[in-house]
Amino acid sequence: MNRFLTRLGLSLASVLALAGASPAQERPARALLEAAAEAMGGLDRIRNLDNIVLTGFGQRYNTNGNLSPHPNSPPKWVAVADAERSFDLRNKRALNQERQNRMFPFASAAGHSWSRSNTLQTGRAMLDHPLPALLEALAPETTLGPVRIEDGLSVVEFTIQGGVTLWMALDPKTNLPAWVRWIAGDSQLGDVTHTAYFTGYLPFDGVRLPVGLMHKIDWRDQITFMFQVDSYRVNVPNLPPFPQGAQGAGGGGFGGGAAPLAAVAKIAEGVWDVRVGRNGGPVIEFEDHLVIFEPVGSEAQFFARLDAANALVPGKQVTAVIVTHHHSDHAAAIRGAVARGLTIIAERGNEELFQEFVARPAVNFPDALARNPRRMVFRPVDDVLVLEDRRQRLEIYHVVDHLHMSNAVFAYLPKERIMMEGDLSDVSWDWHWWAGALAANIKRYGVDPAINVPVHGSPLGIKETLSRMESQVEAAQAFCKQNASAGIYFFGCPVQYNPSGHVRDR
Repeated sequence: MNRFLTRLGLSLASVLALAGASPAQERPARALLEAAAEAMGGLDRIRNLDNIVLTGFGQRYNTNGNLSPHPNSPPKWVAVADAERSFDLRNKRALNQERQNRMFPFASAAGHSWSRSNTLQTGRAMLDHPLPALLEALAPETTLGPVRIEDGLSVVEFTIQGGVTLWMALDPKTNLPAWVRWIAGDSQLGDVTHTAYFTGYLPFDGVRLPVGLMHKIDWRDQITFMFQVDSYRVNVPNLPPFPQGAQGAGGGGFGGGAAPLAAVAKIAEGVWDVRVGRNGGPVIEFEDHLVIFEPVGSEAQFFARLDAANALVPGKQVTAVIVTHHHSDHAAAIRGAVARGLTIIAERGNEELFQEFVARPAVNFPDALARNPRRMVFRPVDDVLVLEDRRQRLEIYHVVDHLHMSNAVFAYLPKERIMMEGDLSDVSWDWHWWAGALAANIKRYGVDPAINVPVHGSPLGIKETLSRMESQVEAAQAFCKQNASAGIYFFGCPVQYNPSGHVRDR
């Protein structure tokens, strides 16, 4: 069961039972919420607000993965500037506008462009601020649950229209909201408890609002959002135009939609490239089984690839998956792979992290592993691991000289001269910051690939791959020099590259 629910003394059954909460259960919760409304400026005052608009700046956690899987590895952040969030309280919607820039070298120009996003938010997605959350908790269609005490705070449970359950903590000293909490599903982490904290309340046109906003999740106590408000405006005459298509109207989870389609292309005898869209990798045939490369994408996308792989050779099934590294796009379907009984092959330093993924519950948003619990079988790679039988030899090496991720592997088929890797190359990238890593690993391990199969992209000749990477390096160097001439120094500049992967390029 989710750690928060356990700590609060709740169960899934009690969450589901909220729909039938009695008036006697609701009275204490409503009294606390109405006291919070009075503390924020008065119940009538906040109910009669048309809108509020806040501006500010901050950082978002880059969920695509730290440098290493170690718990103390420094996280990667995304800068947030020129941020404005408009809450249309009358129509229960919000518009979030912000400019973002990766605070680390990013392969796409869009990641460093500071372009302004426009995201429409409804339902749960706009309730990470105390004012709309409190108004929604007090709405006639909302069901209130029992009150609990956590760390000296009164915690009110409420279920909004549509069935999404949240919790609001109220400070008994001030009656002001201290945090709002909700649970969402995640392909790697199962049920994830998100908590939005509110600090530094100040009055704005008669309404007390927080100027410090921070989000955390219940995995490694990770901060995912830090934001400092630098202005509030109340009842703005003209809000900006709101786009169509809301984000986060529901409670999270894995979504539905059409089943992904996997494309299969034969590369060599007993070797196929199997991918969904641009993402995937080889399936390799051994004497009595198959091995698939990379659990990339969502659970549904990986299962589409896995099912296609299992249909390739009558009587042979995939028994193991090679994981290049721990980043969320590459290792997203670890839980699904374990649910299907696959052995996980990865660099040794990933084992603890992958065990964390597999151990987490998924009660509220059940995935394949929740429906079919299994123990993870992990096979580590140190410098090299060889998988070999009378039919095939597959060599798996620890990636060196690549500062995008430290605990990674690539694989090589010596007979077919096929290399397979994740994030050493991608011909669609605008820039490459560590392009020397591919050549450095080829040289270090004495492999001689003719074809390179990247996780992102499609199979390509090794000479063309290296040639295109040189162009990506030149583009990154030009980007850095252009900005340096204006006194702007982006993360990753100047490019630390030469073809051997060791010498700095100034």
